Parts: sequence; structure tokens; C-alpha cells
Amino acid sequence: MMHGVATGDDGPAKDAAAYPRGRRPWLLLSYLTLLFVLSFVDRNMMRSMVDPIRASLGISDVQISLLEGAAFATLYSIMIIPMGFAADRFNRRTLLGTAVIGWSGMTMLAGFASSYRMLFVSRMGLGVGEAALQPCAMSMIRDSFPPQRRAWPLAIYTTAPLVGSALALVIGGALYGFAKSGGASSIPILGGIEPWQFAMVVPGLFGLCLGLTIFLFREPRRVDVDTGESAGLKDSLRHMRGNTGLYVLVFGAAVLWSLANTGWSAWLAPAIERQHHLPPEVVGPTAGTIALICSAIGSLGAGFLIDRRSLAGDRDAILKISIWLQALQIVPVIGMFTVQGTTGVWVCLALSNLLIGSMPIAAFAIITEITPGHHIGKIVALFNLAQNFLGQTIGSAVFAFVGEEVIGGPLGIAWAIILCYPLIMAVSLVLSVMLMRARRRFLARNG
Repeated sequence: MMHGVATGDDGPAKDAAAYPRGRRPWLLLSYLTLLFVLSFVDRNMMRSMVDPIRASLGISDVQISLLEGAAFATLYSIMIIPMGFAADRFNRRTLLGTAVIGWSGMTMLAGFASSYRMLFVSRMGLGVGEAALQPCAMSMIRDSFPPQRRAWPLAIYTTAPLVGSALALVIGGALYGFAKSGGASSIPILGGIEPWQFAMVVPGLFGLCLGLTIFLFREPRRVDVDTGESAGLKDSLRHMRGNTGLYVLVFGAAVLWSLANTGWSAWLAPAIERQHHLPPEVVGPTAGTIALICSAIGSLGAGFLIDRRSLAGDRDAILKISIWLQALQIVPVIGMFTVQGTTGVWVCLALSNLLIGSMPIAAFAIITEITPGHHIGKIVALFNLAQNFLGQTIGSAVFAFVGEEVIGGPLGIAWAIILCYPLIMAVSLVLSVMLMRARRRFLARNG
């Protein structure tokens, strides 16, 4: 038995019969992408209000990094494996709807937090709910689109973290400014909380409504799960061992990419505020709007370019383009924190986001390419465990530690980005080049 071939990818005729047609898969993709956007809005909302939260709770940058990373990632990491197992075994629609309602409730609880401990606990609860999203969504996308039509849907879906992170700055800054100016004072219950708390509660309310709408969609029929193979975790790990080199490289390159880009984006707003003495209600909406527009254009453009090159016969296009874009991105990221004046900052931020989105497309495309359908939920869960626990937790904390404890001073976090980001990205690029060669051998061996 070949370990590397996903059993549902045997040919175009089989694909045409196995997958849904018409608007239904695209409507589902749109909804899943919206959920993915919401998840990143909820987990990143604090980024536009770091200094107000610090002042309100009397905490440090390192404690903020723990809220953004460890608090979220701890239970996320514990729960994502059983969530992946559940996504492979049970109704994904029901599981995902329950999870969205749960994490939205935790987002609202974070908004009512009056202590560091309560905020930490609510962030842990957020991680439990969001642990179900990726295994369910990637499994549903895989069962909705055949391999030869999967790159563009993945490009759309993987734009969500970039859009969600940008929207978190826009929405967070706007809601904070609205509440700070007294606009929320007449709203029952919400009018009596601090501006940063108000900005946390509102997205949670939206999420509760969005979670209920999942039941308007039909559960996709599972593809290639009738092969007689067990869907247990041991079998999924056995499949991964059969392709150890590929999985280690794709996991490693993506984790380091996440670590580097989470690090600078997590501290973007406070670094700019401290360097240029701007308030959160100015930096958040401005930076978020630029990131929203440019990251969406860049990610969708990268997906389109990859598809065009692949259709022209370049089987390495997905990694070639990703490697070039990642290498080019290093220059404007460093430029954001070294140029003089805010105009240069916004130009560098725009360029950084135009170049940021190719790695998630490449990683998920390769994982769905080499993973059979009865393993996809669990292996995507393992991938997200690594990416979120190591990337998010360590990324934000490493940059905060270097900035606060090693360099020190109000501009320490900016210098931490300048020093840490290119070093981490260099290692990720080396692994990406190795991954391209390993994938080339895999395709030559398995067709």
C-alpha cells in the first residue's frame, strides 16, 4: 500500500461523481471563511488595545503576551486532537455550530473581565471553542472540492486569518473609540463597562448569531472514507510516518512562518503607538484598514498566480511563489520600524501585507494533497496544534521577552521585531526550499 496517495484522488471521473456541484460548495466555503475571519477577530481583538488593557488591569507586556498566546493556546492544544477525532467521526455541522456559540460566549466573558485571572480564564475558554474550527472546516472543504479545483478555495479560506487579524485592529480601534467618546453610554449593561471591554463584547454577540446559521447548510458527504481502513489516531500517525519527511518539513516551515509573523503583527499596534505617540483609536483603524485591503489582495493574488502557473505545467509553483514572496516580505517588515514618519510606516505595512499570504495556501494545499479523507481531521488538528501552540504562544512571548527583558525601554518591542523576525524567517525559508525538493520526489514517486 502506498502511504502517500490520498485515496479519493484517483482520477477526474471519480472526482466529478464524488463531489457536490453548483453553488452549494461555494456558499459553504463562504460561510466557513466567515467563521475563520471571526475566530481571528475574537482572538486578536486585544492587539488594538494593549496599552488601555495594561493600564486597566495593571499588567506588563509579558503578561499581555501570555493572554494572547499561552492562555489561548493551552486548552486549544489539549482539545484540538479530540476535536480532530470528532470531526472525522461525527456530524461536523453540529460540532462546529456548538463550538462557534461556545467561543463567542467566551469572547463576551472576556469583555466583562475585571481582573487578569478572569481574562486569562476566558481566553482559555476561547481556545476550547476554536479548536473545533480547523479540523471541521478543512474536512468539509476537502469533501466539497476535488483536488484539481481545491487551490482557489484554499486561497480564499486561508485569506481569513489575515483579514480577521486586520479587522481586529479596525473593529477594536473603532469600537474602543466609540465607547471612549461616550457613544455606548446609553446602551444597557454595555454602557457601564470600560471602552476596551465594550470592544470585546460586541464581536461575541455577533458570533452567537452567526453560530446558529450553520444549520442552514447541509453536511457534505464524506469522500473516500469507505476504504475499510481504521480512522483511529494510531492509523493517522502511521500514515504520517510513511511520509515523515514531507510532514516534518511542511509543519516546520509553517510553524516558523507563523511564529515570525505572529510576533510582529501581535506587537504592531503598540510598537507604532509608542514610536510615533499615537492613540489606539488612530492606529487600530488605520493599520487594520491597510492590512485588511492589502492582505486580501495579496493572498488572493498569490492563489490566482499559483493556479495559473500550475495550469501552465509548473508543479513547483505553489512553493516557488511562496518562497519568493516570503523572502521579499522581510524588507518592508523591518522598514516599518526603521523608517521616519508615519507615511513610511503605512507604506511598509501595505507592502508587508501584500506579500504575507502565500505560506498558508501552500501548507494546506500540500497537506490535503498527501492526506486521505479519513485522516484529514486529525492531521489538520495536529498541524494546527503545532502552528498555534508554537507559532502563536512562542511567537508573541519571544518578541515580548526580547523587547522587555533583553532590550528594555518603550521602543524595545520594535527593536525585538527588527532583530528576531529576519532570523526566524531565514530558517523557515530554508525548510521551504527543502520541502519543495521533497514534494518533487513525492510527486515523481506517486504520480
